Amino acid sequence: MRVKVTPLREKGRMRLRSEKKDDPAFVGELQVGEVRDPALGRAVRRARLIDSSTGTGTDVLPELNDAQLLWAAKGEMRFAGYERVGDVGYAQTWSVRLVA
Repeated sequence: MRVKVTPLREKGRMRLRSEKKDDPAFVGELQVGEVRDPALGRAVRRARLIDSSTGTGTDVLPELNDAQLLWAAKGEMRFAGYERVGDVGYAQTWSVRLVA
């Protein structure tokens, strides 16, 4: 499904409202599913935002691992999990809005 995603954290720290309002949302295809993670040696629920404009299937944002749907209503959703940046995992929350 085509969505706009606004990351609410930066390197695990919750971003201030003033920091978020100036940043554009990232647009792409939302995919959520379970995959085996060889680094962890277990299955993880992973959310991905895929660039659908180029057809290459590249990630627009770092993948959200152990993704949990916190709430969904009126075309909006909130996912929480963690993203890997290099060898470090950081808490991350995505604010997701459906795009018509």
